[in-house]
Amino acid sequence: MRSKGRKILIGKLGKPHGVRGYIYFHYYGKDLSILKEYKGFYVGENYTFKLKKFFEKANRLIIQFDQCNNRDEAESLRDNEVYVLETDLPSLEEGEHYLYQLEGLNVLNTENKLLGIVEGTIGTKSNEVLVVKNTDNSLDDKERLIPYIKSEVVKEISLDKGYVLVDWPEDF
Repeated sequence: MRSKGRKILIGKLGKPHGVRGYIYFHYYGKDLSILKEYKGFYVGENYTFKLKKFFEKANRLIIQFDQCNNRDEAESLRDNEVYVLETDLPSLEEGEHYLYQLEGLNVLNTENKLLGIVEGTIGTKSNEVLVVKNTDNSLDDKERLIPYIKSEVVKEISLDKGYVLVDWPEDF
């Protein structure tokens, strides 16, 4: 179930582009068309913006917010994380999930040993990586970085039962 006030991280702002308030945006999602659907973007502590324009240039995303009309205003947003409300995220098909929904789930290997819980994810050029922290009940006190590769490494995800099943050796 989605929370009304929960904000979900979708990217990070970079340096300004030009003099008209455009700014580079490192978007963590894949589908750019969804950007038009978000009702508001939350930047920093107190700023809410609407997206005015966006385009790609040399494989980089450049955006402009409605209240950002010059380079100085864009510069003031530099290096800030960008969030949207969880309720604004598009619905997914049965069996699909967002990566943030894995946070807090138990991580079990195929031998049914508890490796820890998902603390978050790290994006890499090739795939996402699950950050798995140990718990009092986990196999050992290791922190693990497990590639999020469906079928090959991640075998099963059950949001209802609260676990991620991985094909991962206990000593790695």
